[in-house]
Amino acid sequence: MLIALWKEENRIAGPVSQRLFGLLVRVAFVFEPLAPRAISYYLTRRLGELKKQGLILDYKTRTKRIGKFHYKIQIDLDLSQKQAKHFLDDLLSNRLKSVRRWLYG
Repeated sequence: MLIALWKEENRIAGPVSQRLFGLLVRVAFVFEPLAPRAISYYLTRRLGELKKQGLILDYKTRTKRIGKFHYKIQIDLDLSQKQAKHFLDDLLSNRLKSVRRWLYG
């Protein structure tokens, strides 16, 4: 009895979720040209937090839409020598972790 009810719910939920997904995809295409502004806003907020924490001196961002769902994002960071060392150490350690996972995973 429970299995029959579950199968009935899945027959109804399947087409509804497919229609909902189709609607979300269409909405994404409508708002896609606004994405560079959203990306720039997000980057400005995150980099502003890093500046307040003293991890970077200054920054400049530029986001350009190249094509549908393709963007060129340029980030210029001003760093002191100590900040650059910290930034590169963190970046390289994260890269090495992914290489280790690839080699030994």
